[in-house]
Amino acid sequence: LPVQSAITHPRPGAAVPAGELTVKGYAWSGGGREVVRVDVSLDGGRTWRVARLTGERPVPGRAWAWALWELQAPVP
Repeated sequence: LPVQSAITHPRPGAAVPAGELTVKGYAWSGGGREVVRVDVSLDGGRTWRVARLTGERPVPGRAWAWALWELQAPVP
């Protein structure tokens, strides 16, 4: 399966103040394959940033759960 991902924070439609924002989410790839990278676009795909994977790393070939990620992003 292609990698699937979801943003869990902030909630859709949430008002966020200008400054630094932490965006969080999860990703999974299926078939026991590990997620090794998550790219996040906050402007409809014009630019992309690499998120930091958090939490424990799975044993190779045994990645049967989602991977948590987060990204620090500037908010104009």
